Amino acid sequence: MMFVTTVLLALLITGASLWLASFRHPPKFHTDRDDFIRLLQQVISGQADQDQWSSVMHLPVRHDPELEQVRQRCLQVEQRYFTGAPARMGQPERMVAPAGLHILEQQLKRLQPAPDA
Repeated sequence: MMFVTTVLLALLITGASLWLASFRHPPKFHTDRDDFIRLLQQVISGQADQDQWSSVMHLPVRHDPELEQVRQRCLQVEQRYFTGAPARMGQPERMVAPAGLHILEQQLKRLQPAPDA
């Protein structure tokens, strides 16, 4: 009798754990255009830091060739124009040299949807 009770209790706990886990949000394993747009806007305004940049730019984009091209161009900016200094609000040139910011602005325009005329 004790064995049956133990098995039923274990099944109940396991079932309840799986049911509760089903309410979690699925993990996100790839970045999309919105992630890139948000990051570039934050870098340009001086709100992003190196960790935010790395978490988006250092993951390959296999599901969108155009987005991968933008990522590659941004990595070129990182190699050439990143200063290594932390950004401050309203002072993005502390983290990226002005020439690099100009290239990032171009990439942002490339990603944003065209406004309806």
